[in-house]
Amino acid sequence: MNDPTLDTTAAFLRDLGRALHLCGAPAHDLEATLVAVGQRLGVRVEGFAVLTFLALTVVAPGGARRVELLRLPPYDYNMARLIELQQLVDAIDQPARLGDYIARLEGIMRMPPPWSGWSLAGMGFLLSAAVAVLLRGGWLEMLCGGLIGMLFMAAHQQLGKVRGLGPAVPVILCALAAMLAQGLGVLLPQQSPFISALAGVVLLLPGFMLTVAMSELATQNFLAGSSRLAGAFMLLFLIGGGLVIGTQISLQILPPQLASLPTPLPGWVTWPAIALLGVSLLGVIQAPLSSLLVSVAACLLAWATYTLVGSALGPIVGAFAGALTVGAAGHVYHALRRRPAVLVQIPGLITLVPGSMGFRGLHALMQQDSQIGIGLLTEMILTGAVLAVGMLLADNLVPYLISSRHPDRRPTD
Repeated sequence: MNDPTLDTTAAFLRDLGRALHLCGAPAHDLEATLVAVGQRLGVRVEGFAVLTFLALTVVAPGGARRVELLRLPPYDYNMARLIELQQLVDAIDQPARLGDYIARLEGIMRMPPPWSGWSLAGMGFLLSAAVAVLLRGGWLEMLCGGLIGMLFMAAHQQLGKVRGLGPAVPVILCALAAMLAQGLGVLLPQQSPFISALAGVVLLLPGFMLTVAMSELATQNFLAGSSRLAGAFMLLFLIGGGLVIGTQISLQILPPQLASLPTPLPGWVTWPAIALLGVSLLGVIQAPLSSLLVSVAACLLAWATYTLVGSALGPIVGAFAGALTVGAAGHVYHALRRRPAVLVQIPGLITLVPGSMGFRGLHALMQQDSQIGIGLLTEMILTGAVLAVGMLLADNLVPYLISSRHPDRRPTD
């Protein structure tokens, strides 16, 4: 391998790592993928990835090496691109076609997101309405939470384009969401503004981020895991601060309201709400419409496992069983369809993640109810840990079982 070829190979691996990061790949998956791709391109790769930094050492058979250092921008989930990236990774088999791989990667990163504008805002309505049911709200909370979620999603798209706002965006949007929830409470006094506001801002709740951070810590990616974990808690504080600011402003300018409890919904409503959650997650993770049934099935599978096991052994064991089930289902789906396992795993895990639990704990601490607040935060961390354990077991056992029965099917890189 001559120097220009080594330079081109190192640059391609760097750009591939950046693309995987932007689409939401965890650090340990990103590093493993680059190592596997490097082997197929005839080089040895030593990768190190954290949330904001990627370092690659690419070593040619003759001993020549190249080092690539890259500061990574903020990531977001884009399953449509991740599907194409997975197909590209599976197709890489020889260094002679490196130019084709580079062109294909550039084309993938130019793909527009499948959901944007008002179609994404509509998904925000469905997402928040479904979450309002899981927060034990009633029909009014579904309506008000869905309306807040739709406007929240639309505003989030617009403010995300404004450079320089950065961490101020969650505070601004959550304060506005709280004010809108309190205003709707005056018009519809039978609804709970707290549930409506929390359902409306669910897009930002970092429960899934917490689970990924636990997975990275468990795989000894300590820098990536600890930084992601710190980011999850910081986001919780920003959301909590915004909601408190908006609520306090509203209480000063709006007429006083009597506290009311949500009208309970029939138990059967939960299952359509879970299916609705699966539909809405297409927009959240930017998945193509062709994966609609997969997303809905993953959410229903996760919830069914959690409900059945949790009713017998408790919610913590139920969450572990749900994560193990959807993790295994994701690898089976990948083996059968050659599409990313995360198309199944992410919707299923989001159904189980404890983000709202953490915010309720933070809210209790702000209300000086330390016992309840610390209890909820502890339960959030414990739930995130067992979700990560369930996913790790699925990620290590199921690909091995599949490859032992079908040697022609390579485990997920």
